[in-house]
Amino acid sequence: MTGAYTEVVVKRKATPSSYAAKAALILGIFVFIGCWLTMANTFGSISIFLAIGMVIVTVVLWPSFNVVYEYVYCDGQIDFDKISGGEKRKRMLRVDLDNCEIMAPENSSELNAHKSNKQLVEKDFSSLEPNAKKYMLVASSEKERVRVIFEPSEEMLELAKQKAPRKVLLDGESGKPYIQ
Repeated sequence: MTGAYTEVVVKRKATPSSYAAKAALILGIFVFIGCWLTMANTFGSISIFLAIGMVIVTVVLWPSFNVVYEYVYCDGQIDFDKISGGEKRKRMLRVDLDNCEIMAPENSSELNAHKSNKQLVEKDFSSLEPNAKKYMLVASSEKERVRVIFEPSEEMLELAKQKAPRKVLLDGESGKPYIQ
């Protein structure tokens, strides 16, 4: 055991679908309140309970739209965790660098064959910022072969390079990183 450890936290940029979901929740509240105010019949009295229900659902779901990814490198393994609302953590993936085929900058020419491979399951744990320094990791996980997009720190890259020097390409390096 080398004792190599580092972690990186990346805040995910809001997506158009998350904005649409937030708008739908708020619209639902206004629709049910509007029905309650304008209709005096049976649906009007039911709609106030539906509006209260929508408020409760909105309060419960709203924090889950704030997503943070945490990458933890520990002795040759990288754990990808998703943290929703600042408190709910879920392990998304664990990759052992022994099972890694290649790790390189996303725009590296060495990744061209892997980018077009339809058999790889793509997992994007990046911030979705267009100018972020993204890396792609191709590996076999417990269940499947994956293509992971993430934003490691310089320290994480150096530790990964020490663990698997032929499989990890740093920014600016070229050539075949491994021999098959």
